[in-house]
Amino acid sequence: MHVIEWLCQGNPVIRRLTQTHLLNQNEPYNNQGFIQDYINLYDHEKHMFGDGVYSPKWISTHYTMLELKYMEIDPYHPVYQDALNTLITHEWKPQGIYHHDRHQDMCVIGMLVSLLTYGKLQDERIHDMIDYILDHIFLDGGWNCEWERKPAPKISSVHTTLSVLEGLRDYEKNGYQYRIDEVKIAMLNGIECLLKRHLYKAHDTQEPIHHAMIKPSYPPRWKYDILKALEFLASVSYPDDLRLTSAINLLVKQMHGPLMLKGSQIPGKIRFPLEEGSYGRFNTLRMLKVLKHFRQPLYERIIKLSIH
Repeated sequence: MHVIEWLCQGNPVIRRLTQTHLLNQNEPYNNQGFIQDYINLYDHEKHMFGDGVYSPKWISTHYTMLELKYMEIDPYHPVYQDALNTLITHEWKPQGIYHHDRHQDMCVIGMLVSLLTYGKLQDERIHDMIDYILDHIFLDGGWNCEWERKPAPKISSVHTTLSVLEGLRDYEKNGYQYRIDEVKIAMLNGIECLLKRHLYKAHDTQEPIHHAMIKPSYPPRWKYDILKALEFLASVSYPDDLRLTSAINLLVKQMHGPLMLKGSQIPGKIRFPLEEGSYGRFNTLRMLKVLKHFRQPLYERIIKLSIH
């Protein structure tokens, strides 16, 4: 058995993502498998998942919606659309101020923009979020959720920067136009901010910022890892860059033939396990998407390897 066949034998969600992103098939939305399992858990009276908006992690509305988005639920599904209204109502306040002069978490707003624009929600509050993001860019081109801490941090956070970049990507991809030229420039500068760190290196030591960043897990939740960063870059068709080499090599070394480990479970509540065993179809799919874009010859060799 080859890896593509192995992926297609998985959950209907994995099968469709494989057909779409690796086999270039124009597959219609399919809300079966894990997607339907999550939809069945939606509380239509409370308009939320997990009896909460942002918490409890990871069964709340916010984090369940992140999983549904990654699994590519139909963006017009009534449950997804209904939950979007819950999120925008509770996770965004005017000018981003939620308590006196304390602002909302920039990382959360980046994720929120991603969720809202994937669902193609037309709401001027999204413009306010774009203002908030563009008004708080660090000098290095990235973002930091602790931007108003005293003393203020001098460099951006990779976690926050990637969350914002993913939001801006979906904002542009889904045709939003408000301040779009500034959004495009901010995206390029934010990407450059990550590239200057080779995606994972601390500025001062050139060592990994944190070991967890080079050991990817799925779902990554809000947390940053190099596979998540590379998958983002592939999604925007970013050209290859020498500064990506060490991150890609670190991931290739973690492969067991054509497979990736599923990674450690980030502590928190879950509704049900997505995968059993050591190897992960989600991480394997993510890795193959990256290799297909950045290392095409290696990708072609890997997909021909047999799984024993």
